[in-house]
Amino acid sequence: MTNITEIAKKANVSRTTVSRVLNNHPYVKPEKRDAVLKAMKELNYVPNFNAINLSRGKTNVFGVIVPKINHPFFSKLIAGIGEECNKHNYSLLVHQSNNDPEQEMEFFNRLKYKLIDGLILGSCVSPPHVLDEISGFGNIVSCEASASKQVAHIFINHESGIKMAIDHLRNQGHQSIGLCIGNPKSGVGISRKKSFFHFQNEYGLKWSDNWYFEEQYTIENGIEIAKLLLNKSPRPAAMVVGSDYVAAGIIYEAKRQGIRIPEELAVIGFDNQPISKVIELSTIHQPIKELGQTAANLLYNLMINKDVPNINKLNLKLIKRKST
Repeated sequence: MTNITEIAKKANVSRTTVSRVLNNHPYVKPEKRDAVLKAMKELNYVPNFNAINLSRGKTNVFGVIVPKINHPFFSKLIAGIGEECNKHNYSLLVHQSNNDPEQEMEFFNRLKYKLIDGLILGSCVSPPHVLDEISGFGNIVSCEASASKQVAHIFINHESGIKMAIDHLRNQGHQSIGLCIGNPKSGVGISRKKSFFHFQNEYGLKWSDNWYFEEQYTIENGIEIAKLLLNKSPRPAAMVVGSDYVAAGIIYEAKRQGIRIPEELAVIGFDNQPISKVIELSTIHQPIKELGQTAANLLYNLMINKDVPNINKLNLKLIKRKST
């Protein structure tokens, strides 16, 4: 394998000059740069970027952790992050954690050992003290509220989203409302569950434990939820669902069984994904792409030592359609 000593000899320059060319150093005479590049080509030299990055102290790579890459929410989030990374000349390394703390820790080590320059948490189940420790090795930005005081995060008031959903359903005359969420251990899941039962108690709404579902993410999950709900008595008059795709599955199966939407079962989702418009689903709009863009820009600003606020807020909005 060709090394920089051979390149230096063939180009008739010093090893230092070769190193400067490899590192894109501005202070190299054009004729010497050309001689080095020509020698590299003739010797079929391929730079060892790990070594170059180590010498530079940076990789120009951001990492992002998400539970599921193929989940519509996280796919859109990654797209927003990637769009801004491209603008800042950073590559993006995506890690699927499956909500497994050990998988998260494995990827945290990439930050610890300088294999990435910074880390974005799309969703995270690791406890605050772990994030506090890892943040000592590099910059971290969370896309959900974080109890870690060392991690900058984007705050979306999911309590307000749950309140919007419940208030809308109550205004339609519903007093028996069920809840379906995704990961109950994530910041979003904890906030939504806590908020729902707060307002359920405050408003004195009817309740049955059979109306609560968690770790539900797909259309297929929604279909199974509908089968369970429709075979139980009493069943809720309405459902607040933490994913438009799960809500779509509930609506599909309810209609298949002859249940009228929203007269016999009202359904409201979250995120305002494209499917929600197709099936005329009422939903809480969450600015997912903007969330990803904001996270990437926050991390980039931290990398260039700009001051950034530790808490950054984005707003939710109620979208009314025919499912309620």
